[in-house]
Amino acid sequence: MNAYLKLLRYEFKTLLKDPMNSFMFVYPFFMLFMVGFIIPSIFSRSGIDTQSLEYGFAMILIFIIVLAIGGFISGSLLAFSLLENKDEQTIKAIAVTPISVIGYVVFKSIYTFVIGVFGNLVMLLGLQWFFPDAFTFSYNGIIFGIDNVSLIQVVVFSIVSSLLTPTIGALISTIAKNKIEGFALMKSAGIIIFVPALTLLPTFQDWKQYLLGIVPNFWPVKAFINQAFASSNPSDLSFEGYMLIGTLLMLLVATLSIYFFIKRASAERG
Repeated sequence: MNAYLKLLRYEFKTLLKDPMNSFMFVYPFFMLFMVGFIIPSIFSRSGIDTQSLEYGFAMILIFIIVLAIGGFISGSLLAFSLLENKDEQTIKAIAVTPISVIGYVVFKSIYTFVIGVFGNLVMLLGLQWFFPDAFTFSYNGIIFGIDNVSLIQVVVFSIVSSLLTPTIGALISTIAKNKIEGFALMKSAGIIIFVPALTLLPTFQDWKQYLLGIVPNFWPVKAFINQAFASSNPSDLSFEGYMLIGTLLMLLVATLSIYFFIKRASAERG
């Protein structure tokens, strides 16, 4: 245990020395200010009718991005950290210490997962507590309200959505050979942030929504959106149903990704 506590202190010192990684700790507050105050203020001053379909569509699209980005950002942090370990051959050094390679990777996955949960809680609870009016509007004749989501549901969402952290982090670091390839993959993988937004299209309102389920973050985001609308169609699952499937899918992909990363790292050591 002491070895992991020392490692945690070392990891945080390393993260804080890197400006890009340091921004990861600031971005939840930045996003909260942007989507809770700046963007609504811009819409208000532009004279857009806050009850119009266009306003509702724009705001819910922004909100979906907020829901989807937390786990991806912390997953990118994990990927960069693991790729840096790979580039600097830290994995080889770890292999001869009391901390095993698998223990090290799981340890890093856990603390970046916690960072992801923290980021989600800051953004969502901040919007509920300080900017609830910004995300209470009409869309297609239905009232969308962030206050329709309970505190426990926000916490459950933040935990499940952040499981994307080890999924993205281990997957990218397994595929990429170095940080340059990793950065290119992250830019491409960023498209998954926008996939849940496709559920706004009429095409994906019925059973066809589950075609989007191949993207892991679809499940928790869809659950949260349904809850905020306080309405559903016969093809929808319950909040708990979406969360359960999302949890199982992301744990499966994360476990396989970590396994293959360790396997590849072991092969490179050999």
